Amino acid sequence: MNRISKKIDGYFLGLILELFIITMLFVFDIKFQTQNLSFIMFCITFFTIIMTYTGGIIIGLIATSVSIFIYAAYIFYINLTKNVEITYMSYIWMIFMPIISYTTGKFTNSINNLQQSNLKLENEYKNLVTIHEDTGLFNIKAFYMNLEREMSKAKRHETQLSLMLINLPYYKEIKNILGEVKTNKLMKDISNIVVKSTRIEDERYTIENDTIAIIMPNTDEFGANIVKERIKTGIDELSLSLKNNKNYINIDTKIAAVEYKKNIKSPIEYKTYVQEELQYDV
Repeated sequence: MNRISKKIDGYFLGLILELFIITMLFVFDIKFQTQNLSFIMFCITFFTIIMTYTGGIIIGLIATSVSIFIYAAYIFYINLTKNVEITYMSYIWMIFMPIISYTTGKFTNSINNLQQSNLKLENEYKNLVTIHEDTGLFNIKAFYMNLEREMSKAKRHETQLSLMLINLPYYKEIKNILGEVKTNKLMKDISNIVVKSTRIEDERYTIENDTIAIIMPNTDEFGANIVKERIKTGIDELSLSLKNNKNYINIDTKIAAVEYKKNIKSPIEYKTYVQEELQYDV
């Protein structure tokens, strides 16, 4: 990454220097200033820079070659037919245009490489991140990984394990009423209630925008139901607080908890089983 950044700096400074030189020659050469053709070439140079930056070094060099060919043919033609002097600036155009086009192309390639590196790092970062951005709880990737670990431990050591899901069935309607920002804050408030209502060893996850999961090691169904009632009480208090603040919504939740059984073979099957139990919560 540092090497690419240095290349970008070098090509950018080189491009600026080349443009500075050709601009100074254009400004201070009196004969050069009076030639309409030279002004056109000055404009074409900047046009080829744009083409090279957007299309790449190959497109830029092709455009530059065509421009130089037409320019050279024209100045030699007027030299032969009208006896117009070929000045040193004509040769400078034929030298500087390819150099500027090449520098711009390398500058563009370095920028593209940097963007690709950033995109690759961003994707790798997303793959490594296990925290849900809005709630601060672990995300679904960490959920499946840790649930499989806890299921294995419960099966191997014959200990108890419960999985709880908390779902907001009217999440979309709440989002339409409150807006995205306030809905995200609401989910954060609910996640705080979940954290306060559970033990340190319990693991909390946001597995969907409208669903929070809790993995509870060494917890049977009776203990999970106690936690369930705590969470429901906390959410009722939050709903009342919102009404007092003139946010006229009722936070309706469905909560289900299922104790792990050895016949459950995978984390996905376990989660699906608990999801099916949500419909029976009233």
